[in-house]
Amino acid sequence: MGATLAALSGINNISGPGMIDFESCISLEKLVIDNDICGMVLRMVKGIEPRDDFPCLPRFEELLRDDHLLISKHTRKYLKEEIYLPGPVINRANNARWIEEGSSTMDDRAHREVERLLQSYQPSPLPGDTQDALVDIMGAYARLNGQDALPERAS
Repeated sequence: MGATLAALSGINNISGPGMIDFESCISLEKLVIDNDICGMVLRMVKGIEPRDDFPCLPRFEELLRDDHLLISKHTRKYLKEEIYLPGPVINRANNARWIEEGSSTMDDRAHREVERLLQSYQPSPLPGDTQDALVDIMGAYARLNGQDALPERAS
């Protein structure tokens, strides 16, 4: 609710995702849950944009009558822009399906997602000259604060 209220009032930088215990520590599980919440909030404040190519009323009535609204070219064209599709942590299945699929809690799903993300993580390598420049900057600050050298650099 805090993120929703902040976003609706125009605030675009909110602290708190992943934080627990009055922001004294962080939970990776809460972070993946909050990521989906933030995605939904951002989609909500985006609003609804009228489309110039929206079908005229007779076409719209035909799509509704023939049960083709959700599979029409127009709907498919804008679907990913207009609907926020949360990740595997948010379960929108009905109760019977949820039970059939093992009754996993949001905590269970968040933990599995954290494990998946950690297992598949690949750091984005920085170019060598960028790494060298960062080491030079950190080394200068280390010397300024009485540290003779930085720890050995991992290769």
